Amino acid sequence: MKNGADNFTAERVAKLRKNINLSEIPEIKDFSNGHLRNWKPAKKAVSFRIDLDNLEWLQSMGVKGYQKKMNAVIRWAKQHDCPLATL
Repeated sequence: MKNGADNFTAERVAKLRKNINLSEIPEIKDFSNGHLRNWKPAKKAVSFRIDLDNLEWLQSMGVKGYQKKMNAVIRWAKQHDCPLATL
């Protein structure tokens, strides 16, 4: 099945790339502040005990999604240099 990609020879691709201007696109140098649009970090299922008052607080806006909220709290603490050694 032909899809048009067969028409792109190495010379044609080189010519097309020569006409692309990337000078106005800023380079991303810092990836530490969260997620890119379609990028998701790897996740792993874990099991741990949590105090009931903390669980109720996480679920206060609805039971669904409390694990995402917990992950967001941990991410915030990590990004704001929460000192684990003092806990």
